[in-house]
Amino acid sequence: MPLLILTMSAILAGIAFISFRYQLRNWQRLRSESLASDDRRYLRGVFQRRTLNAVLLLCLAGMLAGSYLSGGLEELGRLDGVKKEDMTEDDRAALKSLVIYWMIVLGLVFFVMAVAVSDYVALGLYGRQQLRRIRTEQRDLLERDLAMVRQQKLNDRMKRLE
Repeated sequence: MPLLILTMSAILAGIAFISFRYQLRNWQRLRSESLASDDRRYLRGVFQRRTLNAVLLLCLAGMLAGSYLSGGLEELGRLDGVKKEDMTEDDRAALKSLVIYWMIVLGLVFFVMAVAVSDYVALGLYGRQQLRRIRTEQRDLLERDLAMVRQQKLNDRMKRLE
């Protein structure tokens, strides 16, 4: 069990660092390239959400590693074997602090998921907005071409009548 928790913690920390590195590249791209305002706003939001998620994952990794390194898991295992009547005040205080600790871990997991879902939703909204823009541009080009073809036909008719 301890090896699993330390491995999970290392994997989460690795994911957080890799994500943070990619977001720094995006930030440099955002600052160096000339982009449309909606693209710039979207990329800024992506940078903020994914950087926040990397920080939350790093905190989660630290808390998982801390639960093992601080001896909290052994304490929880020890308290699991103690009957409720035999618990001392120190045992109750330790149990309460462990419950609060794991509630914070679960809260971090919830926030990681919430930020990931908000990033997914923002990606969908941005994609639909860009698709709408492309469709509008294509429709405008087709309407312009249609008007030119109609004008050409009208000119051809006029030449035949002369």
